[in-house]
Amino acid sequence: MYHKIKSIKALDNLKLLAVFQDGTEKEYNVRALDAMFPQFKELETNPDLFAQVQVDVGGYGVSWNDALDLSAEEIWECGLTVGKKEVKLADMVAERLISARDSRGMTQCCLAEETGIYQADISKIERGLANPSLLTLQRLADGMDMEVVIEFVPKRK
Repeated sequence: MYHKIKSIKALDNLKLLAVFQDGTEKEYNVRALDAMFPQFKELETNPDLFAQVQVDVGGYGVSWNDALDLSAEEIWECGLTVGKKEVKLADMVAERLISARDSRGMTQCCLAEETGIYQADISKIERGLANPSLLTLQRLADGMDMEVVIEFVPKRK
């Protein structure tokens, strides 16, 4: 499973706070990379550059410029879990759709061809920006040869 970053924030002491699509918050110490990758020392000497960190398109990593980037998996594996945010329903649907599509090895374009749903609309659903109808969810599931399962469970306290 791929862990995708939803947001990233530069903190003091060369630390990052990443919020993943499932709501997990991880703190990552960029200083740990200095010994293995000398190019990361630039972030220590240039705090303005460090503050410019941004999530890459798709959420599979973060970057500062063309030479400095980190994968979401590195932050997930080596970061310290510091919290968990409540995940909105649209974000949960997005995460599950992406995971299902990835497990079938399908691109958004391929799924669009299978379902007749515009690729741009699939993209909006996967970014948590659209509220798909039950019929749309069924069409997406059919296009991946899957079933939609909806359940009601007690809230976590």
